[in-house]
Amino acid sequence: MAGPLPTEGTNNRESVAHMLSEFCRELSALILVFVPLDYLLKGDKLGPNFWYEAIGVLVVSGLLLTIGIFVERRENN
Repeated sequence: MAGPLPTEGTNNRESVAHMLSEFCRELSALILVFVPLDYLLKGDKLGPNFWYEAIGVLVVSGLLLTIGIFVERRENN
């Protein structure tokens, strides 16, 4: 028997773009959840670089979210 039948109207490039957009958006959410959780569980005092690190986490997460949305919108067009 042959493998599964391909779905009509989809191609490999669209599925890769969809997976990439999902990955970026999920990674963005995971970073926002687990980085602060790591700080809380360590119990360390907040160091002098805390705000730089917090802003860095927000920027990286925002960029990943933006990339994920951009790739998904580009895929739909």
